[in-house]
Amino acid sequence: MDSNAGFISIVIPVYNEQKRIHLFIPRVIEYVRQADFSCEMVIVDDGSTDATVALVENMLHQRLPGKYRIIQLPQNAGKGAAIRKGMMEAAGEYIFFLDADGSTSIEEVARFMPCFSEEIDIYIARRTLKQKAPFKRKFFGYGYILLANFFLRLGVSDITCGFKCYRKGCVQTIFSRQRLNNWSFDAENIFVARKFGYRIEEIPVAWEHASGSKVKVLKNIVTCGLDLLRIRLNDLKGLYS
Repeated sequence: MDSNAGFISIVIPVYNEQKRIHLFIPRVIEYVRQADFSCEMVIVDDGSTDATVALVENMLHQRLPGKYRIIQLPQNAGKGAAIRKGMMEAAGEYIFFLDADGSTSIEEVARFMPCFSEEIDIYIARRTLKQKAPFKRKFFGYGYILLANFFLRLGVSDITCGFKCYRKGCVQTIFSRQRLNNWSFDAENIFVARKFGYRIEEIPVAWEHASGSKVKVLKNIVTCGLDLLRIRLNDLKGLYS
């Protein structure tokens, strides 16, 4: 591995997070500062219109000089687009992406590292140790996972958790083929991973619902259902080949 490449990259997409970014980013910074392995933070701003970028830049410049990058998309394109950009530009051998709401703690990285192996390409968090969320969100989440597994044959019990890790070697293949930028990008990427024979392992993590989520549950019911059809159609068109 290139000595200039981080062993681990931590990609965090942000969009208008000025009201709660101070609750999570400092914890990630401290984790990276204390880590006994090479690590970098990659913040991808999805066209924020508030002070998110300035706040993050200030925290990182003061406390983590030389170990971070901030990538700014020219306009809001969706969480999937932000994560795709960050994943494809990250330098680490293992590349995590995390939700900026902190619903899964940065400390959960420690559950993944003992499982790192050349036999596994993708590590997906499974929210089994703690779950507190509004009923309609849990109902939609479980329903979507069941439908996606049935329709796309993904074989993954928790598709939508915003805490995943990809080995560098499979990132280009998967994320360069991503077509969806909304909530369904996870299912699409797992579908592509299965298509190319990449090996997946699920890691149990602690998770807790964070207030202020931007997920619009009722709106996403129809959108994400249609997205599963789009993934199948994209595959038939050869877009994932």
